Amino acid sequence: MARHGRIGVLAIALLAAVWPACTLRAHIVPVPPSVCAFQPFSLSVPATGVGGAAQAASPADALRVLYDASASQVQLCPVDPGNPTSCGTAIPRSFSLGAATGTVTLPPIFDGRMLSSGDVTIFDLPVTFTVGTTATTTRVTLTTGLVSMKGTVAQGTPLQGLGSFTLVGRVDDGVLPAPLADAMLVTLSCQPRPVPDKTQFLAPLAMTPIGGQLTASAMRLRTTISVATSTPPALNGALLLAVNLDGTMVASSVFSSGVSGGRRLTGTSDDGNATLTIRRASAGRLIVSVQLRNTTLPAQSPGAPVLLDLTLDGGSFIGRGEQLFKASGSGRRLGPA
Repeated sequence: MARHGRIGVLAIALLAAVWPACTLRAHIVPVPPSVCAFQPFSLSVPATGVGGAAQAASPADALRVLYDASASQVQLCPVDPGNPTSCGTAIPRSFSLGAATGTVTLPPIFDGRMLSSGDVTIFDLPVTFTVGTTATTTRVTLTTGLVSMKGTVAQGTPLQGLGSFTLVGRVDDGVLPAPLADAMLVTLSCQPRPVPDKTQFLAPLAMTPIGGQLTASAMRLRTTISVATSTPPALNGALLLAVNLDGTMVASSVFSSGVSGGRRLTGTSDDGNATLTIRRASAGRLIVSVQLRNTTLPAQSPGAPVLLDLTLDGGSFIGRGEQLFKASGSGRRLGPA
């Protein structure tokens, strides 16, 4: 993500002004390792609608997941079949995508960041795609947050309860040779066993409460971010935003240039249909307002409760919040319950 001199200084200065000098951490209890396999392991080309997947995971595709709660980090590596407590070697997995076939190989060991929300981000993972005799290695950032594909936003799923966490990542246009030259979405799911204790990891930016109104063609939302970490996020880089109702995305926006300004930071989405504003309310509190235009509100049952969740992803940080909304008597408007 690009950083833009003076704008970046203003954005970071705003957040540094409201960030506590330090965050106290409780005594860290070691988190036992887990085992999982990336299954499903899906590939798709949104521009053409072509989809595919890697072969079903076998015991040889099992991964060890190690946790470092003190650093909010995870480390993954193939399980050594001869010694389950050690790392083995990376094994290529066959895949098909439309008419194309080949193999995809992850590195033998790689690290990621984990938050108490169950969010996981693996930055710049070198992934090797081999088609025929041509092998190409490209770096892919995988996240349980948001990723944009030519203006379209895809979302992952954080680790919750006994479920899986799902990572999404983008391979850009022209990185891989034909027939894989179009931008490609990579989707990986991992169900770790045993389930790790997430409470010891750093918390994401919490957005609560969420107010506003959703109508048939527009959405206005407002929330508060409680700033409680010693490392402020950068807001001058690309930002992605998504609105979900009962777990289904109903609106999203891409702010490639982030937000800029002094005490009041603003940004306009790439398509011009959304405006994002972030301002300082007091020490430790930021107010986030977003207006989305030309949206579509799915049909709602009159008077029914609906769970709205809001995600703001800046790459280096993920902010999440949820609020129970309620449909109007006509079902054409939603507001806080």
